[in-house]
Amino acid sequence: MKNLLNWELKHTFRSKSFFGFGIIFIIVGLISMIQSLSEDSITGYTLFLENCANANSFLVLVIGIYSGIHFAGAFDERRIQAAIMAGNSRLNILLSKLLSYSLVIAVYLILSVGINSLIGFLLTKEVGIDTFITVIIQGLVFILVEISFTSICLLTSTIVKKLGTSITVNLITLLTLNMIMQSLIVKTWALKFLKFTPVGQTMMIIGDASTKNITTAIIVSILGLLVVILLTYMKFRKEELK
Repeated sequence: MKNLLNWELKHTFRSKSFFGFGIIFIIVGLISMIQSLSEDSITGYTLFLENCANANSFLVLVIGIYSGIHFAGAFDERRIQAAIMAGNSRLNILLSKLLSYSLVIAVYLILSVGINSLIGFLLTKEVGIDTFITVIIQGLVFILVEISFTSICLLTSTIVKKLGTSITVNLITLLTLNMIMQSLIVKTWALKFLKFTPVGQTMMIIGDASTKNITTAIIVSILGLLVVILLTYMKFRKEELK
């Protein structure tokens, strides 16, 4: 598992797609931050929340494409088949792919939301260590929620496998789920259900940093990841790869 993971991480973080999308993500984040700083009453914390909301919207587009390259591209380039031929278990292969994918999302969000928010705190009026602690906790949970929500692309890419089709399916899946969530989150009755879904928490964690919701978001995200891993493994474990 260690050698497999090292191989996977090296390939992921040396890929052109990682750097290309990362640069785009940072540029969009900086533009968003500059626009927010023009507001008269902006504070470091409200800027952080706006950065999270903007990152969530843009992440759906970026990850819809990147996930297809990351997951389905590995089938197209026969790296999955090579890993199996080398004696690695299919579960370990899936876990290493999901871990490297999760780290990519974490890096993107830290570089954009994290750095932009730090700049915002330095340029705006904000006092109190409690605010910084809240931002760190809320930010880490936000990353976990986004990873859990977009991890569904692991399942769809395993089902589709073809690079172009996978990108299309992943984009449609993420955009559809996000649009459904956006239309329902304004309805009080829907909040009772959305808070127990990763896609719902991508927005709820931005507006509710209470201990109760933080705990709910963590549990929901972990369960979401476990469900995706289980369903993907059930599809992948006995599949004949060409």
